[in-house]
Amino acid sequence: MAADITVRARAARSTKSLLPSFGLSWRIMGLVVAAMMTAEVLLFLPSIARFRMVYLEQLIESGTLAALALDATPDNMVTEEVKRTLLNNARVDAVVLVEPNKPKRALLNIPPRPDMPSFNLMERGALGLIWDALAAMTRDGAYYIRVGGESMRLPHAMVWIVVDELPMRIAMYGYAGRMLVLSLIVALFTASLLYLALRWLVIRPLQDLSEDMTAFRRAPEGPGNERPPTGRDDEIGVVDREFRNLQRELRASLRQKSRLAEVGAASNKINHDLRNMLSTARLLSDRLARSDDERTRKLAPTILNTIDRATRLASEAIEYVRDQPSPRLAEFDLADLVDEVGVALQEQGEESDPNLLRNWTNALGGERRVRADRDLLYRVLVNLGRNAFDAGATTVSVSTRPRGPYLLVDVADNGCGVPPDVAAQLFRPFTTGGRAGGAGLGLAIARDLVRAHGGEIVLAESGPAGTTFQFSLPANGL
Repeated sequence: MAADITVRARAARSTKSLLPSFGLSWRIMGLVVAAMMTAEVLLFLPSIARFRMVYLEQLIESGTLAALALDATPDNMVTEEVKRTLLNNARVDAVVLVEPNKPKRALLNIPPRPDMPSFNLMERGALGLIWDALAAMTRDGAYYIRVGGESMRLPHAMVWIVVDELPMRIAMYGYAGRMLVLSLIVALFTASLLYLALRWLVIRPLQDLSEDMTAFRRAPEGPGNERPPTGRDDEIGVVDREFRNLQRELRASLRQKSRLAEVGAASNKINHDLRNMLSTARLLSDRLARSDDERTRKLAPTILNTIDRATRLASEAIEYVRDQPSPRLAEFDLADLVDEVGVALQEQGEESDPNLLRNWTNALGGERRVRADRDLLYRVLVNLGRNAFDAGATTVSVSTRPRGPYLLVDVADNGCGVPPDVAAQLFRPFTTGGRAGGAGLGLAIARDLVRAHGGEIVLAESGPAGTTFQFSLPANGL
């Protein structure tokens, strides 16, 4: 069964490849031709109605002249041969001239019958004339009609003629054929010009962009053979420039991520050995701290701080490049976690410098139950607090407030603020903010951990009076 499906799929693909493909330019050309022909049809309807009306008006004029020939006879009578000659020259079969205050004049080869269709051109509207013209073109053979109207020679007279519709119908067919040929020529000429213009202005640039996108998709990290930028200022030019900017930024980002991946792979290999070496160095430093030589004892704290900082840098680097764990949600008291983080940060400060002031304030105002991963939030708060104290702050305050479906957590300090040139890239890896001894990964790790909970972290405020970082957590967990 699976083999049959595969065979049918291959056959469908091969059949599809044999079919002609119509690109965007050909489709546009077809649409233009269809639109032009539709417009021509809409123009043809009033045109053919006008052609029929003018044709009948000319017959009324020629019939009027034939009827006026009766005024040249003493008794308004002519012989049968003269009557037939006058009507043949007028191209009508009967004419009746009704003029006020004068006797009726008539020349009749075919007398009007009650069942003969009658048309008064003076009473027909535009839609009626269009309908009459279309109906006339659908009939076959001889078809006599009675038509009335005014003559330009006798404005106040009413002229009625009887005429065979067949010659007029043949003339209408000829007119329609000429209109169709002319419409096709105009439509094809216009569509060709538009096709060439669109191909030059739109289709070719889009094809070049499509080729560039395909090449970029196949080798996004490659050097790429970029075309020179277009000098156009229209929408196509804007799209072309923005795509090239996007290419450069994505290539730079991908290269950076590749380097980070390489750094992560290398860090995984050396992390274990490095920690063993640092542990050994710390044991030796502890012995130096108990040395009888006073000068040696003074050097021991500096060595210990350096070892601790190296250990922390290695740990942060391995944490950043490692895949982030999925949060294990559980309900707990956030106020209790904040107190725990404060104790840990104060102990770290005392280890590095017993005289260093670190004031950690829990401003939650009581119990605050949340549903999140306690260990991950612990790392977020530790990173934010440690960055604040390392940047020179002496007081850090943690508070919360609800906002819609989220719980906002503010971590505010009284430090000197974040430099403006650093604020724009603060959450990028290896951005240290001018502080020596840091890896610049604490905020990047905190951002990833907050996003793993479905929230976001931002720099809410920064100035000489201090800095406030704010992160959000879903109020009811994920």
